[in-house]
Amino acid sequence: MTNTNLSEDLAYVRDLAEAGQSAPLLGGRFLVWWGVLVPVAYIAHYLISVGTIPGGGPTLGYMWGAFVIIGLSGQFFMAWKFPSHKPGASSAGNRASEYVWMAGGFAIFAFFVGIVAKSVITGQPSEGFIWSVPLILALYSVGQLVSGLMSNTFALKLAGFAGLGGVAATAYFTDSNLIWLIGAGVVVAAVLVPGLLLLKAEPSETV
Repeated sequence: MTNTNLSEDLAYVRDLAEAGQSAPLLGGRFLVWWGVLVPVAYIAHYLISVGTIPGGGPTLGYMWGAFVIIGLSGQFFMAWKFPSHKPGASSAGNRASEYVWMAGGFAIFAFFVGIVAKSVITGQPSEGFIWSVPLILALYSVGQLVSGLMSNTFALKLAGFAGLGGVAATAYFTDSNLIWLIGAGVVVAAVLVPGLLLLKAEPSETV
């Protein structure tokens, strides 16, 4: 192999690596799903808490139970139908995004196992439900920032910082039912809108 051929091969490998690094992210459908479902649940929680929707604690339990069933069913269905053969699916940005969101999902699930168990044992809604809002926003912010930095996607980096602002705001309002409305607005801005942008930029299944 001549030096010229070696240089050309190295340049080709470098071009492939750079193209993979800038490959568009493919998780927009998941962001849109949770970006719609979570605000709906937060607004419903607010309306139940202030008495607009009657039923109090039992209604909250049914609502969040339905949220978990609907949310996970949709997540698993989309994961099952996910077109993993799309261009860029194996890029570093897409792999990092997949892993960080998976880890965040496990953390949220573990947190809710604890607060639901406490609520069942004590017979009273756990205060952890209030604190779940800044916690979830923090995990969403990490997911958006890591995904944005790995893929050099400005919208996701901006969404990550917007989510961090939401963490501070909701932590401040943990003694008020307004936390649910603030949380809903932050999720729309930091999760739903970026998800729609990713879906718009998503490549077709063929090049």
